Amino acid sequence: MPGPPHRALRIVLGVFALLAAVTGLLAIFSGKPLVIRVFLNPPEAEISTLLLATIKELGGLLLMFSLMLFFASRDPARNVAIIDALIVGLCILAVTPLLSLYTLDLSRLYPSYLLWGRSLVRLALAALLLYLRPRANVPAGV
Repeated sequence: MPGPPHRALRIVLGVFALLAAVTGLLAIFSGKPLVIRVFLNPPEAEISTLLLATIKELGGLLLMFSLMLFFASRDPARNVAIIDALIVGLCILAVTPLLSLYTLDLSRLYPSYLLWGRSLVRLALAALLLYLRPRANVPAGV
């Protein structure tokens, strides 16, 4: 008897769910020193209370997202919409840093090769998920 269907996809989604949950909890419970360290030591005046509150809100969204990925990892064939949304989201997240690099002159804060590398990794993950995504059964002759 072959192994469970979509085993690789379930593992990838489970890893993404775990990473999103850890990142969400870290964002919720982090303080100003951790934010300064994560953002590669920006000027301390740039880290405002509003930014910290926004990071905590995004942490809550990440926890919600991690639950969606966890539920999708349990039965990928029934939750294809979540997988499709993750693929599209990764493609959007691959383009936005590059857009910011040229419109906001981010190269003063971050080396551009880091932004390009991160975008390529996101596109590679989207391609992997697209390859592992469950396909609809199409009857023969249609």
